[in-house]
Formats: sequence, structure tokens, C-alpha cells
Amino acid sequence: MEIETLLKDSWEIFQKNLVAYIIGALITIFGSIIVITSAPLAYGLAHMAAKGARGETVEIADVFAGFKPDKFIQSWILFLIIMIPIFIGFLLLVIPGIIISIAFAILFLYALPLMVVKGTGAVDSLKESYEIAKANPQDTIVLVVVVMILNAIGSAIWIGTILTMPFSMLMLVLALPMVTSAAPEMKVQDASVEEIENNL
Repeated sequence: MEIETLLKDSWEIFQKNLVAYIIGALITIFGSIIVITSAPLAYGLAHMAAKGARGETVEIADVFAGFKPDKFIQSWILFLIIMIPIFIGFLLLVIPGIIISIAFAILFLYALPLMVVKGTGAVDSLKESYEIAKANPQDTIVLVVVVMILNAIGSAIWIGTILTMPFSMLMLVLALPMVTSAAPEMKVQDASVEEIENNL
């Protein structure tokens, strides 16, 4: 995976849908204050990223895609599976919580994008993310570091978060075909490990 290419492609798509992504990020940030809406709004932001990656017109209303009953439930299952162990780790001690957070960030980096672009459930998305991360440890770690740096810069200045949040999500969606070695002609939503292996 070439990070420079990923950044360039993400920026080009981001610019084309700038207003929608910014407003979508604002809705996600403020909407997440009400805890119950945080998971589906994160799904919605990933949905916006996937549409942009496919060359489709991104609309502000797309941020609410996660409020469909099945998506709402699956987004929360994903959120709870990831966050409960991290929460327990921080309850025990700060260091275990940090270790678990970093490990989960690496192993389950692709879970939400996979759920959106493939329409898989939370558990299957987590399993496939784990397999992708295990098969591409170096690329995944580099991607985690880049995303963390971008979001750290964004959070340093509040307004920066509305830019780095959707941009980072777009990077993760675009990274899927790269880390799975998908053929260039394959659409983002078709970039699954099983399909790629069957086409080799």
C-alpha cells in the first residue's frame, strides 16, 4: 500500500464532496453527545466515505444511513464488542487499557468500512478486519499511525476535527482494495478477501 497515493486519492474525493463531508462530520460530532446516536452516526460517516470512493454524489442525508433498524443494531454491536474490553482494560489499569486500545485499533481498523462497503454484520466485519490486519501488519500499522496523527492534529484545533474525521474515514475505505490486493477494476464494495482469492 502506497500511503502517498492513498492520501492523494482521498484528498481528491474529499474536495469534490467537501461541504457534505464537513456537515456530516458536524452532525456526527454533535449528535454523538447523545450516546445512543454515536454508533449509527459513525456508520453514516463511513457510508458517506464509501459513496465518495465509488464516485457517487455524497449527500448530507447519507450521514443518517446508520439509523435503518438493521444498521443501527449492527453498528451498536460492533461498537460494544470493541469498546467493552477497552473499558474493562482502563478500569483495571491505565496501561492495559492503552495496550488493548492500540491492539484493537490495529486489528479492527477495517471493521466499520467493511460493514458499510460489504453489508456484512458486526461479527463478520470484525473477523475479516482481523484477517486483513494479520495478513498486512506493516501496512495496517502505518495506516493506523497516519490516521492517529491526522486526528491528533485535527483535535488540537477543534474545527480541524470536522476535516480530519471524514478524511480519515475516506482513507480507510480507499485502503481496503489496497490491503486486499484487489484488482483495479474491482469496485470498493467488492473488495473482500474471499472474492479476491477466488479471482486469483
